[in-house]
Amino acid sequence: MENFKVHVYPSDCDSVGHVNHAHMLTLLERARWSTLERHMSYEEYMRTSLWAVVRKVEASYQAQTFPGDDLSIRTGLTSVGNTSFIVRQEVRNQRGAVVCDASIVYVTVSADGKPIPVPDQWRTLFSQWEGEKDDKPD
Repeated sequence: MENFKVHVYPSDCDSVGHVNHAHMLTLLERARWSTLERHMSYEEYMRTSLWAVVRKVEASYQAQTFPGDDLSIRTGLTSVGNTSFIVRQEVRNQRGAVVCDASIVYVTVSADGKPIPVPDQWRTLFSQWEGEKDDKPD
């Protein structure tokens, strides 16, 4: 299971003083890219002429995140269908509290934007999620 660590600075927060939804999605994406870069560079990814595009994001929040918090973002693959796959992410603060739980459905597409089967190599880019499985995509 992949773990990504991030420290929250005041500049990461909104006028209310906490990390808002949009910035949390950015942190989740940064954690997914960190995982991907362990297997291929951005340049290699772009040369593949096929991409994973987000089809759906579900995120639920259990606690607020404030400046000074240290977050750990766990990322794993929950299922793979024919042309899509689901990545789950869980964000915990330094006290161990779950801050955010998210599920992201990706569709693999060709350079012309048409859905294509998930390549075999991509089925192992993310470690399997440890815990319950999501419904199978497609």
